[in-house]
Amino acid sequence: MYPAICPNCSTVRLRGADGPAPSCTRCGLVFSKWIDARSGRGTSTGTGDEAGDSRRLAVLDGPVGQFLARLTVPPQSMGSGSRIFHGLLLAALFLYSWTFILGDVRTADAWNGFLHGVNLVFHEAGHMVMLPFGRFMHVLGGTLGQLAMPLVVCVAFIVQRGDTVGASVGLWWFGQSLTDCAPYIADARKLDLQLLGGGTGAERDGHDWEYLLNTLGLAPYDLLLGSLAKYAGGAIMLLAVAWGGWMLWRVRTDGPRPE
Repeated sequence: MYPAICPNCSTVRLRGADGPAPSCTRCGLVFSKWIDARSGRGTSTGTGDEAGDSRRLAVLDGPVGQFLARLTVPPQSMGSGSRIFHGLLLAALFLYSWTFILGDVRTADAWNGFLHGVNLVFHEAGHMVMLPFGRFMHVLGGTLGQLAMPLVVCVAFIVQRGDTVGASVGLWWFGQSLTDCAPYIADARKLDLQLLGGGTGAERDGHDWEYLLNTLGLAPYDLLLGSLAKYAGGAIMLLAVAWGGWMLWRVRTDGPRPE
């Protein structure tokens, strides 16, 4: 079995239309020759720890491992204009992240913007999808829907296009969508926030997170849980920007070399 990562330079082995690449796209090591040398003459891989190398190579053999390996592979090519655009986009997302990280979950003022409307579309769709599975899942489905869609975008960029920079934007959206839930979690007892269609939770029959936290017996912790959701989402947004920036930097410095 060929290695999933290069034993010489630790670059993830790329896959093309015809299957896994026969040689490392970075250092040029031919994997078949490496295997012959290893099995025939017992030569070292150069790492000084053959048992450790074997364990490391085995981690990425399965489909899940191969997917995880792609998280560290930068896009194969990107023009200078595209690189500048993506760099500016990541910088803008980094600055925009602080709007939500520093926002007050008790007022939700920071969340009254364009992205809230986008998240709301998938929130309502999630309710419809989970309708056949009982009231609890129907109510929870709104949150699941708005969290699932950014992850679908993230995975699609990786699997379909091998674009980890684009995937980082999807991950950023997931973090933002998580913070979008925070004010409603924190509002489970006060019910002060305006709802879709007008009126507050107190004026109507509550809202999703009022029902969910009361059902779970966690309503007294609404503000704490809302704050945790906000900061967890904020951490994911900053992590996504860092990941995207790292991938963008590697396109320029460590991108695959032409054969």
